[in-house]
Amino acid sequence: MKSDKNHRNKDKVKALDSISWAIADLSFASGEASNDREFLAENLKQLSQSASARLLIKEAGEQGWRIGLSHLEHHDFHLDVPAKTIVLDNHGLDAEGFTRAPYFYHAVQASLIRALRDAWQEKRHGGFDENYTPESVLLLERIRAADSDVMTVMIAWEMNGDLWRHMIGSEDSDIALSFSSALEKDPVSNGRALTAAFRQWFRNVTRVNTCDHETLEYMDEVMNANGPVFGKKRAGKICVEVLSCLPDKTAYLRGLGEDILSDPLYAGLSDPINQTHFMHVMRDSSVHYVQNVAFRDAGLAAKIFPNGEMTPEREEVKQRS
Repeated sequence: MKSDKNHRNKDKVKALDSISWAIADLSFASGEASNDREFLAENLKQLSQSASARLLIKEAGEQGWRIGLSHLEHHDFHLDVPAKTIVLDNHGLDAEGFTRAPYFYHAVQASLIRALRDAWQEKRHGGFDENYTPESVLLLERIRAADSDVMTVMIAWEMNGDLWRHMIGSEDSDIALSFSSALEKDPVSNGRALTAAFRQWFRNVTRVNTCDHETLEYMDEVMNANGPVFGKKRAGKICVEVLSCLPDKTAYLRGLGEDILSDPLYAGLSDPINQTHFMHVMRDSSVHYVQNVAFRDAGLAAKIFPNGEMTPEREEVKQRS
């Protein structure tokens, strides 16, 4: 099963300890990378062969994002939003080790693209839980994850080298092949190719279920940290379409938002474990817990437990004594 691709820290989980460098300060001279800093600089230089990647890197640098490597085990990368730091999984290898393991070298490169895209989206949309209902959060996170993989495929194709061959042989090969097949039929514009790749992402049930699992875990973290604080908005067609905006200010899902909201391919929970988890999230998000007692009315909870404590009973005890 595919590992979770990312993890975002918005002051709800402990930040990772790792050495990082400002993206804007990283530069690489020709030769072999001998340390993590040079390895990351080399990757940024290679990605800059793509026009789309150059814009993502440029914005990340201007926004003060930093980048580092660490052994993450369960995630391909970690996005620490408050610290504006991207931490990539090093797969237990050092800079010299990557030169002997091209598969992991390009896996890190693909993760870097996804992380840069996620940072780009974070600036414009933040966390969906702050504004949207749990069911909308689930859908929008799917769309955001699909867009991240589609963007990775597009940049790999623009580079037209080893990373593209890596994508063809990776677990996202179906997305890459859908993209290239559509592009062969319509080489003038990549809009249809991006849409075809986006749709292919949802045809892989395991990929969708994994994304849902990660989103539900994230929603649990939100509620454990701040209580049931989800928004009231429901995702509309513009919310969907805007997530597909590219760095060149075009949106490949433009005009398709309404169809995506009504198409069963993009909605629904087929995994029974995720279904149960989601029902628990919905239940917990609709109640207020005070002193381990569940209330559906926050006003009633405040009357029974002022300031979250049974203060009237304590005052009565003092009077009796």
